[in-house]
Amino acid sequence: MRRTVRASATILAPAEALFECLADYKRAEVFIEGLEELTPSGPQTTGEGARFEAVLHVGPRVLRTTIIIASLVAGRAITWSSVGADRQSLVFELAQTDDETAVSLEISYEEPGGVAGALLAPFVRQTVERRANTALKRLGKQVSAS
Repeated sequence: MRRTVRASATILAPAEALFECLADYKRAEVFIEGLEELTPSGPQTTGEGARFEAVLHVGPRVLRTTIIIASLVAGRAITWSSVGADRQSLVFELAQTDDETAVSLEISYEEPGGVAGALLAPFVRQTVERRANTALKRLGKQVSAS
């Protein structure tokens, strides 16, 4: 079953600087927790359609997946999505207000199925919520440090 978690923050930085970080695959570890490796799988490394091979640590598991930039509105929104059975998507939306930027993050994921999945579902949701909030904090720190 597909689930969605939302988080938001106001970051003291221009939307352009935040978007630049979110669109740069070399800085993806800032907003994709557990990312160990992200390697372009073709010549395109920016923009909608860019594809990457990823190695992620998710709890005790090591997950190998393909991640794409599924959509992009320059300076305003970007969606990173994984492909395959453990499909997830991270949708970042930015709205500049004076010296700050309102950032919203929506993480959609596949909830584990079956009886074991039903038992794990609350823990998975808590983990995804924590990761969403942590991603926004790390994004703010990354941009204010540069």
